Parts: sequence; structure tokens; C-alpha cells
Amino acid sequence: MAVVVDQAKLVLNAFAAIFQNNLASADLVTWKQYDGELEDRNRLQIVEQVGPRFAVTQTTNGVQDLSAGVQDVVFGSEQFAVNQVFGSSMGWADFVKVRDINEARESLAIKNAAINLAERIDAYVLRAAVLASNNWVGTPGNNVGTYDSVAAAYTRLKEEGVDDGDLRAVLTYNDKQALGNFVVQSSQSYLGASEDMVTFKQGFESSVAGIPTQFSQQVPTMTTGTRTNGTVNGANQNVNYSAVSVSGSPGQYLTQTISVSGLGAAGTVFDGEVFTLGLGGTPVNAYDNRLGASLGRLQQFRVVGPAGTQPGALAYTADGSGNIAAMRIFPAIIVPGTGTGGDINVNNANATVTVAPASGGAVTWITTASNAVRTRAILQKQAIVVNTADLIMPATGIGMRKSLTKIPVSVRMWRDSAFLTGDHRVRFDVALTANVRDRRRIVRLNG
Repeated sequence: MAVVVDQAKLVLNAFAAIFQNNLASADLVTWKQYDGELEDRNRLQIVEQVGPRFAVTQTTNGVQDLSAGVQDVVFGSEQFAVNQVFGSSMGWADFVKVRDINEARESLAIKNAAINLAERIDAYVLRAAVLASNNWVGTPGNNVGTYDSVAAAYTRLKEEGVDDGDLRAVLTYNDKQALGNFVVQSSQSYLGASEDMVTFKQGFESSVAGIPTQFSQQVPTMTTGTRTNGTVNGANQNVNYSAVSVSGSPGQYLTQTISVSGLGAAGTVFDGEVFTLGLGGTPVNAYDNRLGASLGRLQQFRVVGPAGTQPGALAYTADGSGNIAAMRIFPAIIVPGTGTGGDINVNNANATVTVAPASGGAVTWITTASNAVRTRAILQKQAIVVNTADLIMPATGIGMRKSLTKIPVSVRMWRDSAFLTGDHRVRFDVALTANVRDRRRIVRLNG
């Protein structure tokens, strides 16, 4: 008997419900859908404005002296892309078995195809979110076993000016066991169960230090490069905020390139590795432009690979002398009081460090070389935005889409047959990309 359209809708609805209820990252980050369709000839690119910061002056017995002019207003921008397609498929025989809602609920093929797709997307989103930050507290790779470890990450977020709204923590089950009484179970779930679908995975069902916490085995492991500690190759590598405020590619807002040497012949560096500058000489400390003073700790910098590099992937390889001429980092080196004209106040408002590194200043990695480290994170969900788009309907076969109810994502089901072989195929596809909105709203943590 031929499969009718209602049966196709039944299968797609069942798949979408199970997929949604098992997508644990649904409340971890922000999701946003765009009107355009993603197809094989386009790559949706979106630009989002970053609001300006202002330097505030204090005067006694008078008002602010504006004889030198007012502060220039510099609006930054970040780029987002939608270029990733995730898909799963199921056999035609399993598809035609589904005749009613009970068979849809009991179909292991639908269930497993939907769950596996959700798990793969969760791993992708978690990797993008956890490895985005430059800030990293604790000893990389160690389990989180004390309240203080979590509190240290929270403190770092506050130093970065992040408010308490929409904070989330992602830890491992080993951490849950080690934390013991510090884990508070919550009766509230951030993912609602479908009345029709029995498969359901809770999301942020616990809290630690008052922060909704998800325990997951999909926390990413990052392999570090073969690089050795090196040095800054050249002085005056600081920049004006106006030069780094507009992102050239997704994830490049507030980044710059620096020249480094002494990393070892053909030393490798991976996207997401973290280092400090100036240790052993003049320290390059983190700067609080609200307080107008040093934070009393070394600024941590994150390696940002060339456009299109995925978190944790190989980003740079040093030459035979151990030099990398242009390694992109976050945050850019912006020093208060530097620049000329209108750049001075703008740099004061957006300063990231106390001083620029000197030529020969130490580049010190916070992780050992050629090592696999697993890190956790606390983040504000607005730090990462998962941009989504409807996939274009196919030109052959039969296609249909189903929008999820809790997040702005659509699943496309595509049925097709091969004329020469008579082979029937069913696939489910989702288009999305996890983009960085603000790396400063994320802190990696270990014990």
C-alpha cells in the first residue's frame, strides 16, 4: 500500500517532537531564525551591531571640560553565518510501518534517528560555547569537585561585567559525583515534555551555587598543539578599538593578529588555546575599564583561527624557526590612554590590558603541549547565538518541513527514490550554525 501524505506528516511530527525533547542545548544558548532559505548556492551571512562603550570623567567644582571635543562614538559589529547542515536518515521499511500515533511513539527507528541528531547538535553547540572564551580558571583538565571551583568562574564573569541573568553551567557527571551535596536538584525543567511522546531528556535539572546546571558527557575535549612557550616578536603590537570593532568574519569582533616567535620549529597551535603575556617581565594584566584600574591578574588571550576554523581545530603552524607572523587573538590588546585624537577616549572605554607587551615578552600557554584537556563552562546564554534557517525544498522527490515549538528551528523531511535501482530513501535535515556573540560572557572552568 502506498504511503499517504498524512502518514508522512505523522512521521515528521513524531521525529520533530522527539528531536526537540532531546535537544539539551535548547536552553543553553540563544536561538534565532532568519527569513531566508539555505540552499546549495548561498551562505547566509548576518551582521549584528555592537553598542559603544563610553569613558566617564570626574571633575571637582565644575562640569566636564569639553574644550578638546566630545568622545567619538564607535559602533562595533559581529558577523554570524548559517552554513552547517545536520542530517540523519532512516530505512524506507521503517517509514512505511508507521500508520498511527501509537506506532509513531513505538518506532525505534524514528526515536533513534531523532535522538542521535539531537545528540550530535548538542555536542556541536557545546563545543562552540565551551571553547569560545579566553577566560579559564582552575587547572585545565581537572574535574570540578569543590564549590570554590564554580565560585571562581562566577567571580571571573562578574569581573567581566556580566550580570546574573540567564546564567548556565555545563559540567560532567564526574563533577556531579564529586560535588555531592553542592548539587541541588530542581523540580523545574527548562525543556517541556510532549504529551504524545514518551522520550524526554531533562536539560538544566540541577543547580550549583544557584546557577542552573546541566551535566553532560558531551562536554568537549580539546587537544593542544605541539608549540612551546615563546616570545612576542616586536613591540607596540597594541591597537585602537576603532581598528578591531568591526568583525571581518564570524567570531572576529575585538580580535587582532600579533607576531610571535620561539614556538618551536613547525610548532602547531589550535583554535581555542589560551596564553598570557609578559610573565617574568612586565605583566600584561587584565584591565577593568569601569573601575579604571588593573584587575590584578594576567590577561588571558584566546587563539582565534583563520575564518572558518572550528573550535579545537588546527589553526596555525609555525615556520622552521618557530615563528607565526600573524596569529589572531582575543581580546585585542587595547591600552588605556593610548591613541591620538578621538581614539584616546574610545580606547579608555574599551581597554583590555594595563600595558602593551614588550618585544621579547613571554608568551606562556596555560596548558601543556600535546595534551587532551576536557573543560567545563559557565556562560550567559546570550554569549552564543545559534542562527537557523529553513532549508530549501528539494527539486526532486517529496519534501516537507516542521517547525519546532520551543525554539526557532525547522526540520526538513525529504523522501526520494532512485529510478535505476528502485531504492527508497528518507532523510531529516536541520540547518544551523553556533555563532559567538560575546566571548566575555563565558568562562571555562576546571578544578
